[in-house]
Amino acid sequence: MVTPTSSDVPLSGSGGTPAVGSVDLLPATLDQLARLAIPVTQGDAVVIVLLGADRRSFTAGESPPTWMAHDPGILLRTGILARAVEAAETALALQLGDAIDHEALVELGVGGLLVAPIIRGDGLVEGLVAASAREPRPWGDDAALGLIGLARIAQSALRWHSLLLDRAPRGRRPDAHLDPLTGLAGRGAFLKRLHEAAARAQRDPESPFALVLLDLDDFRAVNDSLGHAAGDEALVEVARRLEGCVRGGDLVARLGGDEFALLLERVSDAREPALVAARVQEALRAPMSLGALEWVASASLGLALSGPGNGPPEAILRAADMAMFRAKYQGRGRIELDDRARHARALTQLETEAALRLALERDEFVLHYQPLVRFSDGAVTGVEALVRWQHPTRGLLMPDEFVPVAEGSGLIVQLGRWVLRHALQELAAWERRPGAQPGLTLAVNLSAREFAQVDLVRAVSDALTETGVEPARLHLEITESTLFTRQDVAMDTVTALKALGTQIHVDDFGTGYSSLSYLHRLPLDAIKVDRSFVRAIQVESRARHLVSSLVSLAAGIGIDVVAEGVATAGQARLLAEMGCTWGQGFHFGRPAPAFEAVRAVTGVLPFTERRRA
Repeated sequence: MVTPTSSDVPLSGSGGTPAVGSVDLLPATLDQLARLAIPVTQGDAVVIVLLGADRRSFTAGESPPTWMAHDPGILLRTGILARAVEAAETALALQLGDAIDHEALVELGVGGLLVAPIIRGDGLVEGLVAASAREPRPWGDDAALGLIGLARIAQSALRWHSLLLDRAPRGRRPDAHLDPLTGLAGRGAFLKRLHEAAARAQRDPESPFALVLLDLDDFRAVNDSLGHAAGDEALVEVARRLEGCVRGGDLVARLGGDEFALLLERVSDAREPALVAARVQEALRAPMSLGALEWVASASLGLALSGPGNGPPEAILRAADMAMFRAKYQGRGRIELDDRARHARALTQLETEAALRLALERDEFVLHYQPLVRFSDGAVTGVEALVRWQHPTRGLLMPDEFVPVAEGSGLIVQLGRWVLRHALQELAAWERRPGAQPGLTLAVNLSAREFAQVDLVRAVSDALTETGVEPARLHLEITESTLFTRQDVAMDTVTALKALGTQIHVDDFGTGYSSLSYLHRLPLDAIKVDRSFVRAIQVESRARHLVSSLVSLAAGIGIDVVAEGVATAGQARLLAEMGCTWGQGFHFGRPAPAFEAVRAVTGVLPFTERRRA
């Protein structure tokens, strides 16, 4: 391996191809532009992303979203860049709640986004500049024009960078297969060797290989405090130390920025790459001199071992990358091994998410209803709507089989709106039947994501107006952790929902924050005591006293109490003696399809069932 020197290898701030024969000014320029974009846009964080062969990104701002540094390509996958290009001379301004881009912003974890593409004179998109805001906010014209101006400056910097490369003597141009800064294999050479190793392992199962991905921790601080020249010096030193940790036939590559890869040929099991990773960590602990200062490097490493279940080379690369990502966000200097079970779960989750999207389009969901019983007289006063998925091949699926995936993907908002609208429609239809019990209440759960939607109040109001159901009969159930995490926002939303005339119930009370000091400040109507407490009241005196105290406390401040999970007559008797308002659980009735629920609470068969009978 040839060790480059400062005389024949140009400097580069964070990867890519530098201007040969001189210091590469592009990284410093784009880094400075990213910093400048913060006051220009008043955003919380900014990223400049380059596309094409140069995949570098430059971030600025305090606590930027993780995707800015580790997955800026998400802006392409969500279609945001395409929309920004279509916007031509105007920066694309988005904020949470926008109908078109709401799901994308939820996925990005930001409240607002301002995007300007970097476009060459011939129309080729070279990158983008994006400013994000943690909270929903409108982007003014000054911010949009400022970001467009910075995008044009970035395009000029890229043009001059390209001209310098074109004018470099042919013999001085960098080898496309070598990283020009460190002399290590570049990304292209690494991918070529990875495909060769995968093909060899497929032909000969006795020749597995391992992949170690390495990302330096907080390397940006070196560039920020000591300058890019010191950062380049540190990267060269890290490269030399990595070469000393592997065998002669193994490959060490620099993939870009402060990310490196080690391809270990013909390993026997996971212990070998783990030992190499440990050697890497030990080698990096030795201080390195950068000018007048010493710096101790720390790195997060992800390991993956080839095998029959890995699939194409890109799969093991993705597995190592996911392991490195876990190491990065579980603390400095960690080593994480690829977890096959974790990847299987991730694959299942992706498949479930895709099926959920189709299910929403095909209307495959159904509602079951569980009765709500008043303890004072045993009357059924309402029902709770519970969603089920009528899967075309797996049958009827319970919420725990798909709701977590819907939560994680953001589909819970669309699903929640479906539940609200259909439940209100069915309640209105019940009451039009002869002999139907009037005044039944309807409880509908709101997830944390639904509660955070800026158009929630309008959606509830529209659903009530469309169905004609009296607002007071709609009980919106919200978990206490959702309410008490951000009391200021919760207060505004709950107050607005109460202004519509709906009732607000706190679900699963006692399992989250249980911030009793806020109970009297939020305009709540009822708390639902979690089933874990109800289940224990017959056998544990502490649980019995706790529930009794909650009932007394709620009564003292004018709040009703619903007991969840009432399973026995003994539990029902104790709760009634305590003064609990309502009960819900298998003792009173299991969740049932609409026609069975109607028969249970009204004694009247729906029209369709009467016709079949």
